[in-house]
Amino acid sequence: MKASDLDRRIEIFKTIITEGDFGRTNISYEKKGETRARVNFSSGNRIVENDEIFFTVEREFIVRSYVDISDTDIIRFEGNDWRVLSIDRVHDYNNIIIRTTKINQ
Repeated sequence: MKASDLDRRIEIFKTIITEGDFGRTNISYEKKGETRARVNFSSGNRIVENDEIFFTVEREFIVRSYVDISDTDIIRFEGNDWRVLSIDRVHDYNNIIIRTTKINQ
């Protein structure tokens, strides 16, 4: 992949889980870093659950192989948060393909 294909800036956040009072778990996010990526639209879907309509959107982020990312991280792109579904390392091209889904807020 050419460096010019990595034209979008993304931020990567680490998920931190702590225990609070009476066994309650608190989830917070700490910025791990930011990098440039290629962003591809994977799919979209309309789901009706309990008479409420959800639009699921999936994106694919392609970054270089040295980017530190794990399955529990969150990606912030254009003001939206994306949950990592899978991480595929392509050694032939020195890339990481990250499949994500949008977090409904």
